[in-house]
Amino acid sequence: MNATILTHSHTSPVSTERRPAAAGPPATTGGTSWLLPSEPSSVPRARRLTLAQVTAWTLHEFADDAELLVSELVTNALRHAGGPIRLTLSRCSVDRAFRCEVADEDPGQPRVCRPCDEDEGGRGLHLLDMLSRCWGSTCTAAGKVVWFELHPPAVALEAALDGARMTP
Repeated sequence: MNATILTHSHTSPVSTERRPAAAGPPATTGGTSWLLPSEPSSVPRARRLTLAQVTAWTLHEFADDAELLVSELVTNALRHAGGPIRLTLSRCSVDRAFRCEVADEDPGQPRVCRPCDEDEGGRGLHLLDMLSRCWGSTCTAAGKVVWFELHPPAVALEAALDGARMTP
């Protein structure tokens, strides 16, 4: 299978891969997944599930950003894909990061567009890029998975400083 992996980092949204494609997702400690129907009521349900899980994991600092970004990804899956949507939430074991994956049956990769001021949509991936530490999309046999990670502020700052030190 030809898997296309698009990875975006907060500091360089188009061309930098924070995690090599061969490395795959980070090791996680615990996670949970739900199959959501392809209907508008799945968006508020995904937000509620996310807030409940973030609370259960005592990752309160991620609540607002996680709720917003999950809502954006599930909405995009509803708009651009048919069939059920799988929402998967997990914690990264290394640095207490939060990871979200939204799988759908559309093989088309997400594209960042330039919305006009009057446009009602088209800003979800911009929000994803601004609020997440990194995000990407991976082709699957059934469609794709779009994912993002939120990292604690101290870890995100340290990674940004390390990246700046490596830049000539």
